[in-house]
Amino acid sequence: MPYPRLAAAAAAALATCILATSALGQPKPPPELRSREAPHLMVERGQEQAFRSDVVEIVLAPATETGSRLEYKVDVGAGDALVYSLAADLPVISEFHGEAHATKTVIFYREDTATAASQGPFASHGQFIAPMSGAHGWYLANPHDRPVTVRLRLAGYYKTSPGLLKIQRPLKAAP
Repeated sequence: MPYPRLAAAAAAALATCILATSALGQPKPPPELRSREAPHLMVERGQEQAFRSDVVEIVLAPATETGSRLEYKVDVGAGDALVYSLAADLPVISEFHGEAHATKTVIFYREDTATAASQGPFASHGQFIAPMSGAHGWYLANPHDRPVTVRLRLAGYYKTSPGLLKIQRPLKAAP
């Protein structure tokens, strides 16, 4: 070889470039985050007991009768989770809200308004993380002239009290 030192230097330079390129070409590992490092995200929270689940069937009276409007509430602690499915055989007026134990402040989370022209089934599904300890639940009203059955499926961390609360006035005045 006429230029042995040049060949050795070129080989060394090539090896250095290959090593540098492979180090640069390796993908950087993705960042990691531990939820305990960011508790405000509330992505996971251990509990002392297993979650509960319940199915509640509620019959709403026709709109002109007492029992056409009521509330169903459960007690949920601040930061606790609740998953729900509310279904009815006809559209109902539904309002999901909560009342803080400490301040009695009311927060409205979701409102679904039925139209009298709607005649098909109604459904509302969701997940909920309680922003405060309190009674959280649904105001339900039947705008129809016949009874409507509502089925509420719940799962999560809650107590079933206060439960069903009746509103004494009908949704509509009798003709």
